[in-house]
Amino acid sequence: MESILVVGVETVVGANLAAHFAERHDVSAVSFGAPVRIEGCHHADASASPSDTILSSRAHRVIYCGPESRSSWDPATDAALSKTPASQAALWARVAQDCGATFVMISSDAVFTGPWIFHDEDSAHACESWGANRIRAAETAAIAACPEALIVRTNAFGWSPTGSGWVESILQSIELRRSVDQDPIRHSTPLLATDLADIVERAVSEGLTGLYHVAGAERVSPDQFARRLADQFDLPWLAIRRDATSAESTEGFGAAECSLQTKKIRKALCVAMPMLSEGLDRLNAQRFNGHRDLMLPLLEEAAA
Repeated sequence: MESILVVGVETVVGANLAAHFAERHDVSAVSFGAPVRIEGCHHADASASPSDTILSSRAHRVIYCGPESRSSWDPATDAALSKTPASQAALWARVAQDCGATFVMISSDAVFTGPWIFHDEDSAHACESWGANRIRAAETAAIAACPEALIVRTNAFGWSPTGSGWVESILQSIELRRSVDQDPIRHSTPLLATDLADIVERAVSEGLTGLYHVAGAERVSPDQFARRLADQFDLPWLAIRRDATSAESTEGFGAAECSLQTKKIRKALCVAMPMLSEGLDRLNAQRFNGHRDLMLPLLEEAAA
């Protein structure tokens, strides 16, 4: 059984990866935000140094899920990026290398913009927003600190360890207002966080290093995602009519075309990327199969 340290379990990606890996690995977790607790994980002291944390956890793998791992569709992502220096990822990467641990960084599709769709790893269509430049700086610094690092760009969705993530907010909005009012312009290729976990585990097992795009098989807008989410959860909804085209170039962090081409990872692992309907079906099932409950103790402590 390998030991895994997940850094940043206050994020949707970090919490879901930790909970998923804990089923078959010895998992330690570090939270930089709320005192998140994931059942089945050892929780490290966030005030300890990265070196002390990695050594005490005896981690074979360090999976860094900093603010770069947050979905660009989440309104809170920009603020989270501004509170964390880009050098944080590089610090964990360097210490992981010094300790002989594999380093994985979960990053974002928001480094891209339109007009082209399905960006591959070498795409030159870079978004020039502050947030996108901040994420690219973190990726570059992490690679420089640990040349054998695996950098995974994605746009992952899933249950939040705080119960107040953007999936929960969409569901609550639909339940309260019975309407879908989401952006129809920006597009991405969203992927369920636990599906991401399975692909990352295979990538590490195969010894992949460098930059890879890991994303869902379908390109959708937040508006399309919300409608399909409502249908999957059997929630009645009314669509607010909004123009799904824009005569002008859309600019801003994650505001345009961020869909990812996944040919490189599919070829490397001989794996198919899941359809959105598959991810939404598994997301719904996680309400009942125990997965979401692994992150519920925090909510109970907060309410006490």
